[in-house]
Amino acid sequence: MIKNSIDTLLNIVIDNSNFTKSKRSQAHVEIILATTLFIGFLVFVFVFLNSSLKTTQDIPTDKIQDAILDQVQQEIGKLSVVLGSDPKIVDADRCFDLGDVNDEYGADFRYIIDPSNPKRYTIYYGSFFEKNVLATCSTANRDFRFGGYIEENLVIEENIILLVDAYKLDYSKLKQDLGVDNFAFEFRDENNNILKLFSVKGKISDNVDIISKDFPVRVINNQAEQSNLILNIMAWR
Repeated sequence: MIKNSIDTLLNIVIDNSNFTKSKRSQAHVEIILATTLFIGFLVFVFVFLNSSLKTTQDIPTDKIQDAILDQVQQEIGKLSVVLGSDPKIVDADRCFDLGDVNDEYGADFRYIIDPSNPKRYTIYYGSFFEKNVLATCSTANRDFRFGGYIEENLVIEENIILLVDAYKLDYSKLKQDLGVDNFAFEFRDENNNILKLFSVKGKISDNVDIISKDFPVRVINNQAEQSNLILNIMAWR
């Protein structure tokens, strides 16, 4: 009877040992399975993101930006003029003449009087300006000095409108002429308001990668009025 009891106890111990080994083996399998699934998920995410990144990196946004700016920018000449203070000349009669200067810089210009200093003038040279005519200045009343002359590239309001019109008229032809991928653009003021007259919306399909880029530009119109705007360019494939 004692022998039977001992045999029974040994069987229980053996059964428990086998059960423990079985649980441990099951736990190992679960850990391996969970690890495999996790690694598989990481690989999927990496491949997906890497594919998306390569797609967006392949879009030549710099080329599109340069193409747009080439269409809307133009070189502007700017000359400053300051009236003198000769006491023999009445302020109302004091004037200046651009005769010799215009021989060098051209006759297409518009002058602006500095609102904070009526003796200071800025002459803007460009073919698109709406010209205003200087009053005739007699030799006796000429009292002025020229400042520096500089040239700079500015975005021309008239050129923006021409680009918008070309985009709406024949988008495919415009892309071909510029040699670029799909794109759209918009101009925003300093309060981030979209200027609809200067902006276009592209037909963007679902599930495409879009790159959007902002940068500041200075825009001038034919009245020589300037504004600081934000140009946003969107590109996709």
